[in-house]
Amino acid sequence: MSHVTENHSITVLDVSKFSYAERVCAATLQGLVNRISPSIYLDYGIYDDPTARRTNENFLDDEIWYAKYRDLLGNQDQRNLDYYQKKYNLIISSISDLNELISQNIDSIVGLIIWDENFPDTVNIALMMAAQENLLPVTISLIDQLFSIQLEIKHDLRKRWPDRISLYRWAHENLFAVCKPGYLACIEPGWGRAEFLDYVVQHKIFVYSLSSTIGKLGNQLLLLLAFGPPRLREFLYALSLDRLVRKFSLFWMGLRSQEVKLSNRIQHSVKALPYPTIFGWHTCRDDELAFMLQLSSNGLRLVPAHLAGNFSFHFKLPSSGIQQKQPSRQLILDPKGIYLTFTLSDGDQLMMMHTGELGNWYSSQRGSVPFNWETQPLLIEIAPALLEKYISTATENDCLIAGPSGAGYIVPPLAPNLTAYMKETIRVCEQSGIHVVTTYVADPPVRVLRNLANHRGRIIGFLAGYAVVTRAPSQLVQGIPIIANQFPKVDQIWLSAEDLLAKIREEILNQQTFPVFIGVHLFAYRTSYDDIVKFAQEIQKEHIHIVRGDDFLELAQQHMQESNK
Repeated sequence: MSHVTENHSITVLDVSKFSYAERVCAATLQGLVNRISPSIYLDYGIYDDPTARRTNENFLDDEIWYAKYRDLLGNQDQRNLDYYQKKYNLIISSISDLNELISQNIDSIVGLIIWDENFPDTVNIALMMAAQENLLPVTISLIDQLFSIQLEIKHDLRKRWPDRISLYRWAHENLFAVCKPGYLACIEPGWGRAEFLDYVVQHKIFVYSLSSTIGKLGNQLLLLLAFGPPRLREFLYALSLDRLVRKFSLFWMGLRSQEVKLSNRIQHSVKALPYPTIFGWHTCRDDELAFMLQLSSNGLRLVPAHLAGNFSFHFKLPSSGIQQKQPSRQLILDPKGIYLTFTLSDGDQLMMMHTGELGNWYSSQRGSVPFNWETQPLLIEIAPALLEKYISTATENDCLIAGPSGAGYIVPPLAPNLTAYMKETIRVCEQSGIHVVTTYVADPPVRVLRNLANHRGRIIGFLAGYAVVTRAPSQLVQGIPIIANQFPKVDQIWLSAEDLLAKIREEILNQQTFPVFIGVHLFAYRTSYDDIVKFAQEIQKEHIHIVRGDDFLELAQQHMQESNK
């Protein structure tokens, strides 16, 4: 990390109206310069552009964006900058001209590299070469705009490769070995988003964009291992047949698609330092689930980085090393109690961390209701000052928990080395003081459950499941509570906040056996913290308790232990 002295100076460039090519150039320069100290900060503005709020799913359309989230979120870059300015006493100068920023940092640049606007994937090659040789990636049209900059063209990537396969095969053979070991980034040029490129350049990470879409058979087999009928999965895992099914599925994927075959090869090349890590997001030709099935089966963890800006800046800021503290309180089990705990989803995304949990952290009502905030625990290494922002401003009712499924996003039943992943999760969570982990599948096989329980360190327990596909069990595994979230069911993910909370009210009214524990994993793009505050105010009754995740797990553990006597 960099030591930021008193009155440290930074330059802020407003890129909110820049073209994609201009943003790529600016983000690359930011990554190069910020290797030494956090000196350049980019302002991407407010995401009113609908393309910034979607991948292959329209997760925030204009109607819900303007009605609910826009004012809540505001300008995320400015919010973080305001916090850092006060914390570190930064001296800020703002500019709006890319030429000016380049001129100010001309000593950090050796020359230019041209990428092909007609073959957008060449931008990923340009980024890797720029990171290695201190170059600025530009298009021919952008060179004309940078008329005042006299820099030599070092490489021209136009018309060098006929297709995506040959391009990334060349990159793997010629660039992979000189990039940072242990890491990959899947950055899709088709999304037209430059936000995370500064971090990729800063760390010289290998970048590619290959499909993870799999043939019908391979897809069904991996889905079977992760979410299929419980009895069949237990049979496969008990006999360790899951390893053969996984290997066959990956092989079949490669037979069906040359892109997937090369992607498998690249993913297998990543070393475990300490666990193979991939940043980014899926391509515009795929979806999240297909991407996760492939990378989890190949033994990688994902740090979702779509729309995550200024992480070369976050990375270089120092922190004081403070940890989240658990509030000290005596927990008394209500034998007639209905216990609810609410978790905001998608906190494993760096974008969510950068935006104050999609603006929810900035709610004037925060702290009035116990609540779980999914967090990416790897922030302790990627952006420690940003994690410290949450820890230092949390109330006693705010519980930071690890997003699925710990230190990076995986589908646990598909991980070929789940033990290594859990050891890494324990290490990272202990550094940050996180004691609760969400795990992606609501009812994983017994072998997976035992692995979670065996490698828990100071973890209190697990809240399981993003969406319920088959069962949602509550159980003690070797004394450790692993409680599946009851909501949402897989067909309830896209419900409005009103409709989802109505179903939870109905569930409360239908309870006949007590105490009962109801976990709710809220889809962040539909339900906000303020929705839960309103819900809590409307359901106030003697035996209904909304609690933090750690309290929820400890009370459930207490109840199950007493029931088992």
